[in-house]
Amino acid sequence: MGANTKLFWARSPKPPKPPRGTEKCSRTPSQVQVGDYVLLSGAYRQIRTMTALTGGGRLLHFEGREPYAMRVPMGIYRRR
Repeated sequence: MGANTKLFWARSPKPPKPPRGTEKCSRTPSQVQVGDYVLLSGAYRQIRTMTALTGGGRLLHFEGREPYAMRVPMGIYRRR
């Protein structure tokens, strides 16, 4: 009962509330826009600029964080 109990009770932290006035939608790399928000490393980051990657992906640039290579559809938070 020792080691397994600790894993059973460990919970991942709740994600923070999304930015006010946004709604979650699933978007492909080609559908992402500058100004959209992405949840990365437990914080919402606003996309400042983007560059194209080979294979249809996008390199998303944020303020205060290293770029993120988006290659598959993911949850994006967009203003309503």
